[in-house]
Amino acid sequence: MTNYFIPLILYFFCIYALKKIIPLLQKNSLIDRPSMRGNHNSDTPKGAGIVIIPIILMSIILILSIHGSINLKWISFLTCTLILCIISLIDDIKSLPIIFRLLAQGLCVLFCIFFFKEDLINILISSQIQIISEENIYILFYISAFFLTLFWLWIINLFNFMDGMDGITSFQMIFFAFVLNILSLFNLMHSDYQFISLIILSVFLAFYRFNKYPAKLFLGDCGSIPAGFIVGFILIDSLISNMEFLPLLIILFYYIADTSLTLIIRLFKKKNIFEAHSDHFYQKFIRSGKTHSEVLKKIILLWILLTFLSFSSIKFPISSLIFGLLSTLMLLIYFKQKFRL
Repeated sequence: MTNYFIPLILYFFCIYALKKIIPLLQKNSLIDRPSMRGNHNSDTPKGAGIVIIPIILMSIILILSIHGSINLKWISFLTCTLILCIISLIDDIKSLPIIFRLLAQGLCVLFCIFFFKEDLINILISSQIQIISEENIYILFYISAFFLTLFWLWIINLFNFMDGMDGITSFQMIFFAFVLNILSLFNLMHSDYQFISLIILSVFLAFYRFNKYPAKLFLGDCGSIPAGFIVGFILIDSLISNMEFLPLLIILFYYIADTSLTLIIRLFKKKNIFEAHSDHFYQKFIRSGKTHSEVLKKIILLWILLTFLSFSSIKFPISSLIFGLLSTLMLLIYFKQKFRL
């Protein structure tokens, strides 16, 4: 019963803490000024992550302690999430070099992947790949670890790239947590995720009260980067631990597709991909004259469809994957066409 009571307490506590942090952020000049990238018209406090992320981490520690399931993998993950939150807060206050930020993210990811080593090697041994010697196992492990690191880094940064519209990251995390919770209820994910998903859900529901259009508070890098790190960890854990990876991937299709295609287009046009921009599909749709809430409603409709496809992918993986990709691309094309008009 306590496990279900904690998220309810968190919801109200998070609302209280966020309400109190706004004047502090304003006093310390943690303000997001109006820009083409953000598509907002007034100065807005940023840095909600300094409330949200510690609350999530402390709650996860409490839940894992109650269940007696805390181990080195979880400790490394929680520690690295806190480190990234602190580094990203410094970046919110005073911009840090992109190389330093990527290096910090890469080291945190590699450190966490080290604790997946045994599980990953067991997967390689039990796979159909013909392994001649023990040396080949470790070569394959390092190759796998390299690609998992790139994937995890991409998830972290796409959350940072996409956090440029009121309410968008709140709802992405809410839908991700909902899918994770249902999967856990049906024993398709580890039971710990049932309560971790409720923690994420309650905290981001509370944040949405301040982040809905017109936003009174932004997440900031100290929130978006750790949020991406948390999602990346859950994805990697589901993949390596032979849990349901595809449903969790499908619910992220809009974030993945919008960011990936936007950066590919920017590369094709020889633009700096590390530079802040407003080239995302949803940002262009806003510039066509739509409000943040009007754009978000259309993305929410897609997320509802992707939620059903996430669950259908358990029985029909290929068809759900294809339909999810096509549906996401159709919305992006719609945004693009409306911008041209």
